Amino acid sequence: MGRTSKTEAFVLKKKSLLNKDSLIFLLTKEQGKTVVTAKGVKKITSRRSPHLETGNLIFAVFNKKNDRLYLQETKLISGFSELKEVQDKVSKLYKFFFVLEKLLPENQKEEVVYNLTKSFLVKLSKSASNYDILTVYFNKLLRVLGYTKQSHDIIELEAIISDLINEKMPSFNI
Repeated sequence: MGRTSKTEAFVLKKKSLLNKDSLIFLLTKEQGKTVVTAKGVKKITSRRSPHLETGNLIFAVFNKKNDRLYLQETKLISGFSELKEVQDKVSKLYKFFFVLEKLLPENQKEEVVYNLTKSFLVKLSKSASNYDILTVYFNKLLRVLGYTKQSHDIIELEAIISDLINEKMPSFNI
């Protein structure tokens, strides 16, 4: 990776730091899960702040300095706003992104997981609320990452994932 990188990425999570800064956990096709520092993003005048919400697909430019990545620019590709209007779908989105953030190692190329995530969001946007998309995509994710070879129901999946991440999965009102 050179000094400046440009990439498409999903925002997995945002963690506040002191002052006006945040750590942003991204999923990129080229780098996998990447953590970048967004300086000044909590300022009320920040143009990047609305782009950095969990589940958004963004175009990001970041700079490497002293083995750390700093977010320079962002452009919103999709906020999946139609998906975020339905509480059930929002809960599924947050649960899926929580698991991604916990399971994926940093800076390991995960092109298949990236494409799976894109497919998940498209299907979630178009799906009926009663369709259990999480079961389907958690099974796919665990197979791709090599944790299982067979399909499981949602209760088994939650137990497997809880064991893998060493913590109980939070309830997102599903």
